[in-house]
Amino acid sequence: MYNSSLNNSPSYYSADQSQSRAAALMQRVAYLLCTALLVTAGAAYVGRDLPMGISWICGIGALVCVFALAFTRAVPGLNLVLLYALSVLEGLFFGPVLNYIIHGFTLGGQIVGEAFAITAIVMAGIGSYVWITNKDFGNLGRFLFFGLLGLIVVGIVAIFWHALFAMLGIYLLYEVLVAAIFVGFMLYDFSNIKHRYGPNDYVTATVSLYLDFLNLFWAILQILLALTGGGGSRKD
Repeated sequence: MYNSSLNNSPSYYSADQSQSRAAALMQRVAYLLCTALLVTAGAAYVGRDLPMGISWICGIGALVCVFALAFTRAVPGLNLVLLYALSVLEGLFFGPVLNYIIHGFTLGGQIVGEAFAITAIVMAGIGSYVWITNKDFGNLGRFLFFGLLGLIVVGIVAIFWHALFAMLGIYLLYEVLVAAIFVGFMLYDFSNIKHRYGPNDYVTATVSLYLDFLNLFWAILQILLALTGGGGSRKD
């Protein structure tokens, strides 16, 4: 996750001023997040028929953008360009996979729609909860980082030991844990927006929530596909 030494609000602001600044920041982040997700959806549609090789290249490009954003978060203009470049590349990466699911399974389109709706509802609920509560979830950062690191290690092991995920129960448990981790990251990132980020950290905050959304969406999509078999049958 991204953090900045500039994120702490100056102590000379009153509580009302701090709340007002946080609300203004959240409004800006919400706008950027919605537009970034729309760009991703558009890119996914445009790139739905891309060869998988090119799709994976776009995925690598998206990863490069994430790392670049970590170093340019305080560079106005450039960080915004990288945010939308990330949005396009993520869409081109996910497009062929989502197209395969939508057209490859009987209820594929419905499942993709349900995964998106569930993710949006979860994010809206978590954001609302963090905003109306006085709880600070900033202390979750280290726990979430090590939890995610552990899941990444398990995922890498599974690449070379396919039998590990061959059993439906193991695979489902893994995806449920992934979903739980990114629900935790949403709590953490919304809390940072409310308590730590400064007015110039809107791109950093947006990128964090954007990645939370995509990862949670993917985990929920995998869970629904595993539970339903994509609607019970493959299309011919």
